[in-house]
Amino acid sequence: MPSEPIKGPQSGPLEQIQHYWNIILKWKWTVFLFFFIVVFAATLYSFLIPPVFTASGSVWIEDDAKILPFDDVQSFGGGTNLPSQARLLQSRTLAANTIDKLKLYGNQDFAGKLIKGEKAPDPTDPIFRELLIKGFLRSLDVSPVAGTRLVDVKYSNRNPKLAADVLNALFEEYIDMIVRKRYSASEQVSEFLNTQIADLRTQIEEKEKELNQYGSDKDILPLTASEAPTVSRISEINSALTAATLDKINKLNYYNQLKSAPLGEIPNAPEGSLIQRLREQYVSLRRQYSTRQVTVRPEYPEMQKLKSELDSATEALQNETQNLIRNAYGDYLGALRQEQSLQNLLNDQKDKAYKANSNSVLYNSLRIELQNKKSLLESLSKRKSETDVSSRLQGLEALNVWIVDKADYPLRPAYPNKKKNVLMGFLLGLAGGIGLALGLEFLNNTVKTSKDLSSAIGLPTLGSVPAFEADAKRKGPIAEIAAILSMIKGKERRNEDPRRAKKKRGHASLGREWLGDDEPSLDRRASKIELIPVRESQSIQAESYRSIRTTLLVSSPPGRIKTILFTSPLAKEGKSSTVTNLGATLAEAGKRTVIVDADLRKPRLDRIFGAASSGGPGLSRFLSSDIDASEIVRATDIPNLHLITSGPLPTNPIELVTSDRMDILVAYLKRNFDFVLFDTPPVLAVSDALAMGPLADAIILVVRGGQTPIPAIKQAKQKLDAHKLKCLGIILNSVSLVEQEGYYAKQYYNYSKSK
Repeated sequence: MPSEPIKGPQSGPLEQIQHYWNIILKWKWTVFLFFFIVVFAATLYSFLIPPVFTASGSVWIEDDAKILPFDDVQSFGGGTNLPSQARLLQSRTLAANTIDKLKLYGNQDFAGKLIKGEKAPDPTDPIFRELLIKGFLRSLDVSPVAGTRLVDVKYSNRNPKLAADVLNALFEEYIDMIVRKRYSASEQVSEFLNTQIADLRTQIEEKEKELNQYGSDKDILPLTASEAPTVSRISEINSALTAATLDKINKLNYYNQLKSAPLGEIPNAPEGSLIQRLREQYVSLRRQYSTRQVTVRPEYPEMQKLKSELDSATEALQNETQNLIRNAYGDYLGALRQEQSLQNLLNDQKDKAYKANSNSVLYNSLRIELQNKKSLLESLSKRKSETDVSSRLQGLEALNVWIVDKADYPLRPAYPNKKKNVLMGFLLGLAGGIGLALGLEFLNNTVKTSKDLSSAIGLPTLGSVPAFEADAKRKGPIAEIAAILSMIKGKERRNEDPRRAKKKRGHASLGREWLGDDEPSLDRRASKIELIPVRESQSIQAESYRSIRTTLLVSSPPGRIKTILFTSPLAKEGKSSTVTNLGATLAEAGKRTVIVDADLRKPRLDRIFGAASSGGPGLSRFLSSDIDASEIVRATDIPNLHLITSGPLPTNPIELVTSDRMDILVAYLKRNFDFVLFDTPPVLAVSDALAMGPLADAIILVVRGGQTPIPAIKQAKQKLDAHKLKCLGIILNSVSLVEQEGYYAKQYYNYSKSK
């Protein structure tokens, strides 16, 4: 689990800002690279993508206009709902009509990749047509203007002329659709009234003949006083019968319209009613299902869910429609029963007149019935005339909808906005680069300061050694990339066998080279890093090693700690350089010191001190033969500092370092030297250091700042604890001055260099 490196130790806001600024400086090349890539990509995208032009126009949609002194007979809808009209502009039917009108299926700028080869596509192909409609609606944008009756419509295309032409054609088709929809009901009513009027005229002709024949046959006389009430009642019943017949015709007409209307298209349905809401839900779900079924298979869960919702909406709409049809049919039956009741009442009055044998009553009854039928014919003829006028309005434009602004050719592309894209790339690159730096710092679970060690490991820090100038010069983009690769590989790279690691190539070898993990790089750096207290005695690194020497000398009574074993969790932590530099500072203090290269697997001290000090049999020869211990101790160029090299590499190193000869050597060195420093292999790689641990008075772990993972240090401590070996503390190598002590330590370091 990563530690919390980006949580600075400071508490004040200025210190926190400085801490985060240091993190950004640490990963500055990563931030710059990310920033450059994002800005370059945004700029390249803006200049390479084909421009898209957007034609725009607006439509004013008012409530239904009343241009006649009467209402349209059984017209559909009641007023204009602006959101519904806006959705109508985005309907698939309107899109298909516009495509057919302009023959866009053969236009390269519109169809684009759908047109393959020289063969013209078949516009009746359902898949091809569905793709065209989908592409059309994707380029169309309809948005009602809040608080007004205006609707803004935009259409985008790479061809500015085509964009304007398509939008104007869409407006024309929209108005035609409204006109056709509005007056289709009037045409149906007109046909129904024609049939009713023809039947009524036939009945009137028959009644007139019957009346004339009856009058001439009976020689009708004026009504007597007793006959007048009977004729008056017959007249009243006839008037009521006429009104009932007209009501029956209207309700029958409404019932027929309901049966023949499309699903959900209900005459006189008020806005916001249940049938209107169900209709809108059904149309929306059907559009979604038709659009998605082009690219998504029906058996997919998404389509099955959408199909289930569509079926439910369809069923609900059908049920509500059937309820309205049943109600209309019930109203029609009620009107029919009322007409039949009045007709029976009229027949009863006529029968009474016949029984009274009054020719005048019968004659006047026939005359009144004839007048009522003529009155009914006049009413139906008037409604027929009104309907004919409404039907003839089909050739006029919809008076409640007009185009406010037609689409003109757009002069400038609406997309891409180069300035905006570059600015967005600049901001995104900057914010993303900073976020990436903070994220990398959070994911970087390596030890960076002594505070990380005390909080995560619980071991004291004996001292910290600032990064060498040779390391500082290597800072750059490749070093940051190598650090990122190191974080990605983690323990796998560090725990592998060094001999297997040499065979690795590619990014891993590049990271090792810049992190100092490869042997040639270490050789080149040895002349500048090791023995720095002797070469650059005034450097801050030399002072750091002297500070560690002081800590060792004052941490225990004199003579109590003489043999110190140096190890590290992983390879390449600067362990050998720490041993040599610390040995040099002890020798400076007048302490007879000997350094033992106990790393019989990959020794380095002979190369650090040079060939003059590396002669002789070495440690491995002493442990495997009967030579005297004094024969393997060599003096170095540094006063009071001696060296025991590793000697020839043995095949059984761990058996040699745990032999009785090693006990003899340690006893000899403790008698003749003040301090004995053992350089041993990494504790997590091999168990040599654990085996030699009981021979030493103290064990010191050496870790490298910004490189050694904290989990590796914890694992090394667990191994020492498991073998009951007490670790005196940790020396932190190659730390950043800014991260360790802040800005002022670095300022002092630069000041000391100038001195």
